[in-house]
Amino acid sequence: MSNNIDVGKTFNKIASTFNEVSNQYTIKRRYQKASSFAKGKLLDIGGASGLFLSFLNSDIQPIVLDISYNMCLEVKLNHVANVVCADAEKLPFPHNSFDTVVSLESIYYLDNPLKFVIEVERVLKSNGVFVLSFYNSKLNFFVSLRGLLRRLKLGGMFFDDGNPSFTKLESLYQYIEDTSLEVLSVENVVFFPFKIFDKLNLLLEKTFLKQYALFNMITIRKQ
Repeated sequence: MSNNIDVGKTFNKIASTFNEVSNQYTIKRRYQKASSFAKGKLLDIGGASGLFLSFLNSDIQPIVLDISYNMCLEVKLNHVANVVCADAEKLPFPHNSFDTVVSLESIYYLDNPLKFVIEVERVLKSNGVFVLSFYNSKLNFFVSLRGLLRRLKLGGMFFDDGNPSFTKLESLYQYIEDTSLEVLSVENVVFFPFKIFDKLNLLLEKTFLKQYALFNMITIRKQ
């Protein structure tokens, strides 16, 4: 069975509590950075319950795509936005459809990340921007830590999202090597994933320690 389908089933189970759990984390930092690149027609891939939508200006035309049917229902219940329940490796849109594509902490759930990147290239307009984020592969120990925290059920905050591994930045460069996509910037953000550490995160991101931040945020342009 496709891992993409399994992920959809997993997120179906946690859709009703996803916002409650996510709001305990430092999501604002990543969403604000991603929204600063938003323009025109925007596709949010792996958009889950649509939390990113509240960070967009009113002139943006967003479409949220997620493989989880229940997550798509959450978007419809809580936001005024177009929602598509589909596989990120088979985007149901014509060529050159979007000015901006955003995918935050989603790529490592996919069966075939290369196919996903090629699909993003296809639906993105020329000079369009692709913003994605994923966990910093230098912190692979965090996978084990997350698993331990889930088993301990600490506060119910670490749901079992089925994340198997981290994506390496080097792999992303390989994915886009033969495409019309080019990396514009790579930033490392967020050291401690809870709101109470927001100010400390901002301070640490300005130091030499930034290479050990939890998330890579990559901005890519289609030539």
